[in-house]
Amino acid sequence: MGNKINVNINNLFSLSEEPGIALGELAHDYKKVTGNVVVGAKIDNVIVDFDTRLDSDTHIEFFDYTDQAGSKMYQAGLKFIMIIAVRELWDKKVYFKYSIDKGIYAEFDKKLSDRDIEELRIKMDEIISYDYPIKKCVTRRSDAIKYFVSTGEIEKAKNIASIPNSFVELYEINHSYNYFYTDMPISTGELGLFKLERIDKNAIALLYPRIDTHHKIPKFNYNEKIYNILGKFNKWAVEQNVTYAAGLNELVSSSKIQMFIKMNNIFINDALCMIAKDIAKKSKTVKLILIGGPSSSGKTTSAHRMRTYLKTYGVKPIVISADDYFKDRKDSPKDKNGNYDFECLEALDLELFNSQMNDLLAGKEVVLPTYNFLTGEKEYKRPPIKLESDNVLLIEGLHCLNEEMTKELPRDVKYKVFVCPFTPLGIDRHNHLSTTDMRLIRRIVRDNRVRGNTVEDTMKSWPKVKEGEEKYIFPYTDDVDAVLNTAYAYEVGVLRVFAEPLLYSVKMNSPHYEEARRLIGLLRNFFPISSEYVEDDNTLREFIGGSIYEK
Repeated sequence: MGNKINVNINNLFSLSEEPGIALGELAHDYKKVTGNVVVGAKIDNVIVDFDTRLDSDTHIEFFDYTDQAGSKMYQAGLKFIMIIAVRELWDKKVYFKYSIDKGIYAEFDKKLSDRDIEELRIKMDEIISYDYPIKKCVTRRSDAIKYFVSTGEIEKAKNIASIPNSFVELYEINHSYNYFYTDMPISTGELGLFKLERIDKNAIALLYPRIDTHHKIPKFNYNEKIYNILGKFNKWAVEQNVTYAAGLNELVSSSKIQMFIKMNNIFINDALCMIAKDIAKKSKTVKLILIGGPSSSGKTTSAHRMRTYLKTYGVKPIVISADDYFKDRKDSPKDKNGNYDFECLEALDLELFNSQMNDLLAGKEVVLPTYNFLTGEKEYKRPPIKLESDNVLLIEGLHCLNEEMTKELPRDVKYKVFVCPFTPLGIDRHNHLSTTDMRLIRRIVRDNRVRGNTVEDTMKSWPKVKEGEEKYIFPYTDDVDAVLNTAYAYEVGVLRVFAEPLLYSVKMNSPHYEEARRLIGLLRNFFPISSEYVEDDNTLREFIGGSIYEK
């Protein structure tokens, strides 16, 4: 008895066990007692394998998909199951292209009937019901390269060939092998919650429970404008042979990246140009240009660039920041914890905003406020402005897409632009670069440069930021006039130079250590790209510095 070790599990109960017990056995006991799903396990904030054996007193944290790391692991496990199911059903391939509303965009090299989609669901359920263990396998790099060449996944072979490691980690389900940039769940049996929704003749949405949906699969929302933009950018990337990391890396290693950057910039600029021209054509009636988007999407630079383009076409924008309409701090609403809530719509003085916008539309002179963030009060120190026939109001802010913000103004005078970085580039056919990851990396770089924030500061606030986006931005993207994609195919190589050293600063005892290492793993697939090729009006400059628009 004296040789036994004490194992505390999730601070719910403790067990006295023999030294050498495997973590997987304890996970089984935990599930039996609690009935909870187990996706992964942490010891001292570090995710560990389920075959880990314990030889001393230990505190274990088992987690499911409501954990940040668990959510990524759950997604990866479902993707692996779908890959196997597609191969077993039709001997075909599936490509995971983008993160989309509430799920992942999956494209197939075959047309899908409704019956096909149902067969796929049944096959995935079958693999899940078998409860296959998901095993980590360490293999020689040369053997992994040969394996992926044999399966026709050349881009994966190239990715592995570009890393210096002599050994690589693969995962195995019933003799099928793959890699993902996250740890994996203990078994297929933990992945029972998912849904498949048709998008197109050969594409579906793979949906799964999210951190904030309380063990339910969220409703899928199809947004035609967003999918048209995704398709347009993907087509361009295919034409340039830069759909995966290996294609971009080959441009870097062959000294052709500078020309590609110029081409990519032209393509992005052309999209902005088309929106500006559309606004200019309608500027006799359209007077409010409302720009909204999630954190680190490049709203500020997009607003400045939009102003430049509109002036080129004879339209004179008056730029207004929605933040200048914050209520005085003494009148600001508070959240459930008693802290000021500057994210909610009620934090804005909507009565003043709508009154002044209506006055401007009526041809009256107005003195706009400037919000003093030190005193927490609005100040009126600007000269008065008046809306002339060639003017439009260009407004950027968190709630600009929400009709409630401008409900006292007629819809036909508004033009709403949704700004978001939808990257057309993937690591390989099964590992896409999520919009959320790209925005987080952008924000880590900018917050450190502008505010002096550490990586941990940014990561700690990120869940709250995403919560605000889910409430105040994404539900209103259906009612937009245009979608502006601010993602550059090459940007991850540029951001790596700035982000990687910062991510390495996160210590092992930090609760954000695993997330930092995951992001490092993503970045290491891309060769570094010098920022000297990035133009001074480029959206990336908002994050890495050197923007012509910085004060």
